[in-house]
Amino acid sequence: MLQEILLPQHGGRAGDRLSFDQSYALNDFRFDRDPIYADNRIAGIPIHIYEAQLLYETPSGFYAGPNVQCSFSRYPVDQANTLFAQSYALLGFRAGFRESNGFSVFLDCKNLTNQRYASAIDVIADARTQPNPQIFHPGDGRSFYGGVSWNW
Repeated sequence: MLQEILLPQHGGRAGDRLSFDQSYALNDFRFDRDPIYADNRIAGIPIHIYEAQLLYETPSGFYAGPNVQCSFSRYPVDQANTLFAQSYALLGFRAGFRESNGFSVFLDCKNLTNQRYASAIDVIADARTQPNPQIFHPGDGRSFYGGVSWNW
C-alpha cells in the first residue's frame, strides 16, 4: 500500500492511498490410481484462479480502480478428462464514495470486455457417452451494479 501519493496528510486527516489486493488459488486435485479414471484430474475444479484489484482512495471518501478475475488454464468438466472449460480473464472497474457518517454509494462494472465464459459446470462421468451435454452455465456478460447504503 502506498500512502500520501497526491494528497499529503493534513492535520488529523490521513492522505490518499493506493492499495493492491490479490489472491491466487492452485487446485491440483487428481484421482489416485482409480480403476476407471486412473490419475485424471478431478472434474469441475478450476486449476489456477487469480483475482486482483488496484484501488485509489482519497481522504474525502472517494475510491476507484480496476480489477481482474482469471481462470488461467482450461480444466476438465468430465471425470474422463475429455471435455474442458476454457480459460478466461474478466476485467472490471469499481468506483464509489464513503462518508464517515456511514453513507456510501458505489458503481461496480464487471466483464467490461464482454468475455464469454462458463461460470459453473455440472460434472459428468464421461463426455464421450453424452453427445452435446448441457453442462456449462454461462457467466454474466458486461454488467453494471450500483448501490447506496447507510450504516449507523
